[in-house]
Amino acid sequence: MSLELAGFILRSQYRKKVFLMLNKPIMPSQIARNLDIRLTHITRELRFLKEKGLAECLNPKEKTGRLYQLTLKGKRLKKEMVSKELL
Repeated sequence: MSLELAGFILRSQYRKKVFLMLNKPIMPSQIARNLDIRLTHITRELRFLKEKGLAECLNPKEKTGRLYQLTLKGKRLKKEMVSKELL
């Protein structure tokens, strides 16, 4: 496991919550509603996760209704963090 990436996730409560919500394809607006966090915070954290290669947009050409999920790298990191009780 990359401790750098684990630290990146754990540094922000918003990022950690968004990371945990990406079990299946989901829209940012759904994440915002479920977590009661402003959409601007959600989109910022999704952008950070995408930049690290942990999340991906499944339909990037869509203007609205974009779906996000963890990449294989993100799923592996999440599994390791859960097994080490970091999440």
